[in-house]
Amino acid sequence: MLDIGGWEFLIVAFVLLMVVGPKELPKMLRGFTRAMRQVRSMASEFTRGMEDLATDSELGDLKNTIADVKSGNLTGIADKIDPAGELKESVAEIKSSADLDATSGELAGLKDVGDETSQQMASATKPDAGAKKSAKAKAAKKKS
Repeated sequence: MLDIGGWEFLIVAFVLLMVVGPKELPKMLRGFTRAMRQVRSMASEFTRGMEDLATDSELGDLKNTIADVKSGNLTGIADKIDPAGELKESVAEIKSSADLDATSGELAGLKDVGDETSQQMASATKPDAGAKKSAKAKAAKKKS
C-alpha cells in the first residue's frame, strides 16, 4: 500500500520510539489503527453509495426502455440500442450499395421473358384449335 521496505520500516519505528517514547507508543498505535478503520469504513460506505446510485440510474433507464416498448416508441429504443448511430449508417450503406434500379430492371426483363413465353405457348395452341374448327366447318359444309 505505502510501498515501505524493511529498512525504511525500522527507521520509522526507531524515530517513533525516540519521539513518542516506549510508554506512549502502544496508545498512539491503537489510536492510529482506530483512525485507519474509520477511514476504511468511510471509504467503503462511499463506494457502496456510489454503487447504489449507479444501480438506481440503470434501473431508471430500464424502466424508461420498458415504457418505450409499451408505448411503441421504437425511435427511443433504437437510440438506446445504438446511441452513436453506427448500425443505422451500416444499414444505409448496405441499402445504397444494393442497386435497386438494376434489380427492378432485371425483374422487368424476367416479366418480359415470361410474357413472350406465354404468348408463344398461346400461339402454338391456337393453330391446333383453329385447325379443329376449320375441320368441323368443312365437315358441316359437306353435310349441307
